[in-house]
Amino acid sequence: MNRRTYVVSAGVGVSSLLAGCLSDASSDENSGPDDSTNDNENDDGSDGETGPGPNSAIDAYLDAAEAEDTDALLEVVHNSSPLYALYEDPEWEFESGEFDGRENIETELITEDGSVADILELEGASFWFDEGKLESEIGNEDIALVRAELADQEAADESGIWVLVTEDDEWTVFWVGGEDDTPDDPEAAFKDPIEDADNDVIDEIEWDVDPNEASDGFDPETTDFARVHFTDSPGLEAETVRLESTIAGAEFELYNDESGGALSTWADSWVTVQFDPNGDQIVVTAIEDGTETIVHREHYEPTGSSN
Repeated sequence: MNRRTYVVSAGVGVSSLLAGCLSDASSDENSGPDDSTNDNENDDGSDGETGPGPNSAIDAYLDAAEAEDTDALLEVVHNSSPLYALYEDPEWEFESGEFDGRENIETELITEDGSVADILELEGASFWFDEGKLESEIGNEDIALVRAELADQEAADESGIWVLVTEDDEWTVFWVGGEDDTPDDPEAAFKDPIEDADNDVIDEIEWDVDPNEASDGFDPETTDFARVHFTDSPGLEAETVRLESTIAGAEFELYNDESGGALSTWADSWVTVQFDPNGDQIVVTAIEDGTETIVHREHYEPTGSSN
């Protein structure tokens, strides 16, 4: 059965949203910690003048996540947020042990006077949101953007931008994304191709698939899709297979039927993933007993590319 899958993941303290369409495999991850406040707010998350500030919503969200309290999460997530649909899903389950290091998170208020345009500038936002619909849902609300990152982080993907939106005059969590760092020349960021010549994991990658067949809910005018088909006869054991479009920033992890509460194995399934039409590369990594092996790296070079 094809289903839209929400993934909440990304390092300690931050969440990023990815979406796609899976055939017979799915993954829901949860991660999040944060307990710090920025210089513009008091310890309780207020700004000292107008009551609780945006950080109060982040704190409440992470408190609820640590307590694995779905009802509390729904109370602090905006009703129009993609997260709200995730936590309402009866198949949603928490994964334990994802909240270490919350005390190491630092936050910085980017703006408390944000706009829908600011949200759409974040990495992956155009994949999730239609500008007109977003304007009608939250355009008249207050919007704040807060950067959260590990104090001693080295990896850029362990920071994120929290989007906070008011609902009934109270700050709520709407979305968490990343700053768009797409290179001007995507192909300059390419690494050497790697071919899964024996089809141990990958059967084929189809580029530019029909968006009407990719997934419901995405704008075909702003989203380009590739479909990754996994082999039905794996040539190696892998408890997890990670799939990334490195320029567009989409990522999935698929599991075998003995890990992660997965619905089925990754074998003989497919994933439809967003890619950057100006150039992208899809990287497939097999993970077994904590060892990661890149088994396939394939480039998308647009027509007229010099490479």
